[in-house]
Amino acid sequence: MTVHAAIKTANRTALPRSLLGRRPIRKAEYQFGFEMGEVVTLLCTGEQAVIVARLQMLDCIDEYVIEIVHSDCDPLRVLEFQIAHFPSLL
Repeated sequence: MTVHAAIKTANRTALPRSLLGRRPIRKAEYQFGFEMGEVVTLLCTGEQAVIVARLQMLDCIDEYVIEIVHSDCDPLRVLEFQIAHFPSLL
């Protein structure tokens, strides 16, 4: 009978990926530039839009799903530099 070393003490680089346990991914607290439901301005057209979803892509690039106010078009996926905070009227 062969005695196998536990994975904790084995050389992990020599093992195939299927035998390695999944390690939990720890993400640091991340602050998005825009909040959900916030009204923003689409810079290319100047139209008002509402943020309905937020995603973080590789290299910390923020991607947002927006719906244009008073429009029947499908939601748009835009990057952070394509939108701006809507100026408040206060």
